Amino acid sequence: MDNRNLAVEGYQRAVERLSSTDINAIIFLLIFLIIFILFAILMGNLSKKLKAKKHYEDFLKYAKEKNLNDKQIEILWNYSKDMGRDPFLSIEFKSPFEKVITHYIKENPDFDENLIKDMREKLGFDYVPYFVPLTSTKDIELFQGGTLKTSDGRNYSISLYDKDELYMYWIVTDKSIPNLSIGDTVKISFIRKSDAAYNLEGPVEEIINENGKFIIKIPHTFELIRIQRREYPRVEVDLEALVGKIIKEDNQDILAWVEAKIMDISPAGAKICLNPEDKDKLKIRIGDKIILSFTLLDKDIQEEAEVVNINEKQKIICYGVKFIDIKESQQKHIFEFVRKEQKRLIEMYKKQS
Repeated sequence: MDNRNLAVEGYQRAVERLSSTDINAIIFLLIFLIIFILFAILMGNLSKKLKAKKHYEDFLKYAKEKNLNDKQIEILWNYSKDMGRDPFLSIEFKSPFEKVITHYIKENPDFDENLIKDMREKLGFDYVPYFVPLTSTKDIELFQGGTLKTSDGRNYSISLYDKDELYMYWIVTDKSIPNLSIGDTVKISFIRKSDAAYNLEGPVEEIINENGKFIIKIPHTFELIRIQRREYPRVEVDLEALVGKIIKEDNQDILAWVEAKIMDISPAGAKICLNPEDKDKLKIRIGDKIILSFTLLDKDIQEEAEVVNINEKQKIICYGVKFIDIKESQQKHIFEFVRKEQKRLIEMYKKQS
């Protein structure tokens, strides 16, 4: 009974307080809060629109600096936005550019191929330097050699004969012709010099017999499997060096030296080249141990190496060598040089494009 009385008294007090409150003040407060919320929403939307406008103006200015015309700018802006991407990425980097263009092509079957080709050239995306990995089959250079593997397990030598925005055209360079039909899935593998090995597969869209040439038409793809051929990255250089080797002279072992050029280098090895007149002095063969002496980033390096391959041309002979028990500090130093050189090359490539 006492609890019921307490509840009734509490209710009566609440009613009395509410009655004594100024209703006009409550209404004013509610209106003020609604206006404040609406104003905050309005200012937020206005800020977003102003930012979007500024973003577009900055993009427009930058795109015009790249000499893109209005139609090309419209394509990159609209289709980047349609994909939920920052349009600036399609101007700065090749991979986002190609994905945006692929989306545009799918939405516009009657696209202007020359317009896209011109856009790619203006942005510097028509060529991929050796230190930049391939991201699409559109990046494969013409006449790149490779191997075609059919579903019956047979291999055929091929070469990239032509390409457009939709397809690549591989010509069979073997005397034997593969037994293929439209719709068959084939696998293609190739080695890109100074980069890596690549694998891809795709359906045969068309088989073309052009004046006795057997050409296979395959759609472009981003599904490229890249297989790093070396444990460490390497860069092309042009460094003065000395190559030393133990030779017999007057029945005595002596360390003979000749001048050389280091043409590429990595923490694991290098490619060195000699003048033809010096090759007979050392008589270097595969498996021989040599001493390689050079200066890199103001540090003198002298390491033992083993010859793993020989490439002899008309006016020069080159050797691929791998370092033997190289000191960790030396390896880190070479790796730092390679990293800096790759960064420099990429920055230079971006400026040129």
